[in-house]
Amino acid sequence: MKELFLDVDGVILDFEGALVDFVRDEYINDLPKDYVLQSWEISDEFKSLDIEEVWTRFVNGKRFTRLDLLVDSDSFNEISSRYPIHFVTNIPFAQFDSRSENLSYHQLNYKQLHLAGHFDFGDPDYPRKSDIIKKIHKDGNEIIFLDDHPKNCQEIKEEFPESKVYLMTRPHNREAKKTGWIRVDDWAEFLDQIN
Repeated sequence: MKELFLDVDGVILDFEGALVDFVRDEYINDLPKDYVLQSWEISDEFKSLDIEEVWTRFVNGKRFTRLDLLVDSDSFNEISSRYPIHFVTNIPFAQFDSRSENLSYHQLNYKQLHLAGHFDFGDPDYPRKSDIIKKIHKDGNEIIFLDDHPKNCQEIKEEFPESKVYLMTRPHNREAKKTGWIRVDDWAEFLDQIN
């Protein structure tokens, strides 16, 4: 049986789009409507802003609980009826309830939500994604992993060489060199790959 371990922000939910809208509404009113983040590091994009302030206001605001879907909910729930889906996303522990609320708002069916990733938010106890997968993976099941950050994909491929690891193409990862993962451009292509 397949076990799916999916990132949320930038894969399932449109974190980047919501952040850009927030920055436009609150800080840079003339930011173009079609502006697309090119870097994973927000400070690279908006050098004139106090990024800690922007981040804190964004993740603690209502908008953070209403991010738009990047996937089709029907196809998501269909695949979750066949395979267990575990969300493993890289946000601070304090935002767990906000992220749960956002996923519930879209009526997505999944097993569990876990917070983990390559960025630890200054918390030495913040787990890596492989730590979470090691705890819940059932021997004999196939690990399917989807993320938009190359560091997370690399980590999973190194820790679980037999896994199928997919990198969701986003502007911030277009230059990433392939090292054992499969690049997919969107949710539909990911579904084609795993079906």
